[in-house]
Amino acid sequence: MLPSRERCCTFGPTEMDLLHNIFEQILEERGVESSGEKANEIAASLISVYQSGVRDADTLKKLTRSRN
Repeated sequence: MLPSRERCCTFGPTEMDLLHNIFEQILEERGVESSGEKANEIAASLISVYQSGVRDADTLKKLTRSRN
């Protein structure tokens, strides 16, 4: 499990890999291009969920999907 970080902190390489992989999976599932407003909304939701303390990949996907 990854250590929790506060909202103000930067993401390390492991965290970036996790978030990127989840982002790409959600985009593929939804047929959304990686550029554009919908992709930006998904990315913002994913980061928000992560910053709230969620670190489990399945839970991150589920909560991000439910917001978009």
